[in-house]
Amino acid sequence: MSAAAAASTSAPTPNPTSTADEYTPQHVDSWVQTHTSLLISHGTQIIGIALACFLLRKLVARSITRVVRHAAQVAETRAGRLLQGSGLVATERSRQRTQAIGSVLRSVTSAVIFTVGLLMIISVLEIPIAPLLASVSVVGVAVGLGAKDVITDFLAGITMIFEDQYGVGDVVDVGLAKGTVLEVGLRVTKLRDADGEIWYVRNGSIERVGNQSQGWSRAVVDVPVHYGTDVGRVHELLTVMSEEFYQDEKWRPSFLDEQPPQVMGIENLDGGAVVIRVQARTAPQKNAGIARELRRRIKSTLDEAGIEVVTFAAAA
Repeated sequence: MSAAAAASTSAPTPNPTSTADEYTPQHVDSWVQTHTSLLISHGTQIIGIALACFLLRKLVARSITRVVRHAAQVAETRAGRLLQGSGLVATERSRQRTQAIGSVLRSVTSAVIFTVGLLMIISVLEIPIAPLLASVSVVGVAVGLGAKDVITDFLAGITMIFEDQYGVGDVVDVGLAKGTVLEVGLRVTKLRDADGEIWYVRNGSIERVGNQSQGWSRAVVDVPVHYGTDVGRVHELLTVMSEEFYQDEKWRPSFLDEQPPQVMGIENLDGGAVVIRVQARTAPQKNAGIARELRRRIKSTLDEAGIEVVTFAAAA
């Protein structure tokens, strides 16, 4: 009995106010008054930081728009860039590229400016920054892991646009699809193939790009004639035909070089046929039309001269 009484008297009794004292209304009121006084006393400084951020952001955005527009115009008019179609294609290409690059740069600079301004305001209010940075880091890692493919697409799109790998109106082969570029976005490139089908290709999935609209193209036509045909005469006929073709005002703008299509000579000896190659350097995307017209003129010229063009099946 005495032992139980001793145990009951020696057992500690909980103090209901030991933990509650830390969260009393007086503490909360004191914290609010302290930070309110800081907000009032540093209000001018906080307003000044906010105004400086908005003015700096507006100035930088205007400068970026002006610089990017000028850079896009220079890129579209530099030597070696020839676009198919009218100037509307070049205008749309320049507009989309300028809009995309300007949007990226403005977003990045705005994020940097407002982040620095927010940190300065937090420092003025004497709020600990370390816990906030830790929380932001955790959230950033979670978002980065969840949106990895989207981030990859955006980064690839930014790189393609800055490097001007292709633009609106270009005919490109991106592996997954081949066609004319309709729209270049930060995440997706929109193509229309030869059958009229529209493809939406994620920029992050593009590993290589073949652009048929940059610089120049080449039209190549192989002419097989009988093994016993006078090759010198065929060469002479094709040379005259090429010169007349080059002087045609309808087709002259499609040639890039200041020279007519070239008769390269014997390309191959295939069984009973001698293959003579004719090629021309053309403006981008004009090679198919030049090649078709070359074939028509070659056939007409050889038919008039009584020279038969053989098929490889007949030669075999």
